[in-house]
Amino acid sequence: MKQFLAFSLIALFLASCSNNQNNTLSSGTDGISVKAEFAALIENPDNFVDKDILIEGKVVHVCTHTGKKMFIVGENPDIRLYIEAGEETPKFPMDLLGSEISVEGKLTRLSTPEKPAGEKAHKGETAKVTATGEACETEAAVEAQPVLANVVLNYKSHTVK
Repeated sequence: MKQFLAFSLIALFLASCSNNQNNTLSSGTDGISVKAEFAALIENPDNFVDKDILIEGKVVHVCTHTGKKMFIVGENPDIRLYIEAGEETPKFPMDLLGSEISVEGKLTRLSTPEKPAGEKAHKGETAKVTATGEACETEAAVEAQPVLANVVLNYKSHTVK
């Protein structure tokens, strides 16, 4: 009986540990990402700045020029979140366009209003020209939106849903 009880307690402990990994919300400073709802991010982005977050959305743009940036949207297709991959990260696959994904990364403030920048206009788009002489309709839309225009998610990983 004692062995059965000890085994049960160990099994319960291990089960609770594995469940906590998936459901833990943290400050994002200890390597564990905060699960962020797109609506909550829109409502108060300051709650997530300088934190590692995990957010879900639909990919509406993948950079064809560099392949190092993409934009996702939540329920409101007019509010886009800019996601940027670092130098060491491979390019985003073009087949992500239109996919529902979960993205993990650190949300930071952009240093200048010119960012995100660096992509050429796509055929048939009216584009805003950036300081580098290149343009992108999506970037212009991000800069014009009332929220999330001054933040970027520094990409760590993603999962296609």
